[in-house]
Amino acid sequence: MEAMTYAGVIYYQEKGVEDLVTFAAARDLNALIEFIKIDFLGAERGQHAYFCFKDIDGCIELKFDTPQNEPFTGWSIKPHMTPCRLHRCDVNRFGEANYPLPPSCFISVLASPDAVPTLHYSIPLEDPNVVHESTSVSSTGGANPSATVDVERLKKIINNVLVSRDAALNSLKTSLSDLASQLYAAHLISDEVRETRSMEKFITEFKASLNFKRKLPQVQEHCQKFLSSFIAVRGSYADAAIALGEDWIEAIRNELGFDFNINIDT
Repeated sequence: MEAMTYAGVIYYQEKGVEDLVTFAAARDLNALIEFIKIDFLGAERGQHAYFCFKDIDGCIELKFDTPQNEPFTGWSIKPHMTPCRLHRCDVNRFGEANYPLPPSCFISVLASPDAVPTLHYSIPLEDPNVVHESTSVSSTGGANPSATVDVERLKKIINNVLVSRDAALNSLKTSLSDLASQLYAAHLISDEVRETRSMEKFITEFKASLNFKRKLPQVQEHCQKFLSSFIAVRGSYADAAIALGEDWIEAIRNELGFDFNINIDT
């Protein structure tokens, strides 16, 4: 008799200074993904893994003491229960009236200031006797990097790139009223600044608002709105947005070691 295949999914939620990583399991991968979408709106879903239970009353265990191929200096990866096990009987009952939640293992992930910039941490899934599959926690392969990023340093990099592009941006003289309308509609500038039709004032207002962004998703959204406003004007403004976005992505990847999540497609 062929063993039944189960699915496990990792998803990530930002909880203050740390990330909460959850590994949940079910018989039906689609039902599990739908549960995450509805009950954990905004959670970032990572990789999924398939596995089998050895016995009808078996369990799987997430192993955190295995040797790693990548350095994880400065990182704390702590499961909320030890041993971190999911039992087949519980997984089978997910979706029943008295089992609305999938069996899950919770893991706190926290980086110290001197941690290596990128975390790749493999976690084997084991039946007590047989290794079936492995999953991983990664700061670039699905994990939310918010807890690993020095946001103040990130904002400094963004501002430095803007300074390097200052002359090019200020060379855009036509269609400033169109750009002002786009920036105003995106709530990036005030009515007073809109009336100035000044690129210098637009950038100053962008930087001022950036100072108040405390989390990575807020910074990414702020930068995306700025670039999208330029792209909407088209022509040389769209070209400027592409160049600025590419410079931001490259500088952040080089200095902080992760991919800045902005879209510069026109």
